Order: sequence, then structure tokens, then C-alpha cells
Amino acid sequence: MSDTFTCDRCGREFPRRQMKEAFHEEGRERVRRELCPECLDTVMNESGRVRGVAGEEKRAAVHVDDAGSDGERESFGERP
Repeated sequence: MSDTFTCDRCGREFPRRQMKEAFHEEGRERVRRELCPECLDTVMNESGRVRGVAGEEKRAAVHVDDAGSDGERESFGERP
């Protein structure tokens, strides 16, 4: 595994520890994207719905839906 990754959205290179996983559906296929923290924030803010899911490489990831634009978020608990 490489110590760096290239963000699938902005194309910049970052340390692998900063990589965030985001999933979305294209047709009936689940698509995984490796994003930098800034691009993840942008994708989440532009999506209709965001929910937490298990990642493939990281423990936690997000699944974003483009359907609707009500800004609905699903939380798995509050931070202390």
C-alpha cells in the first residue's frame, strides 16, 4: 500500500492517513471514491442525504445520495 493517495475529486496528492471513503450508487452499482477531507465536506454538503457506513479500507465511511436536496443526515450518536 502506498503512503499517499490521489483524491478522486480534486486530483491532489495527500498522505494516505488523510484519505476518506465515500460511496454512492450509479445505477445498481456501488461506487467507492477516495477523497481528501476538503472534498469530502464539499460532497457531503452538496448531497441530498448522507449516512454512515463501514468502509473498505477505513473503519468508517459515508454513503451519499443525490436524490432530493433536503439536507437530511443520519447520525449514529452524538459526540461528547
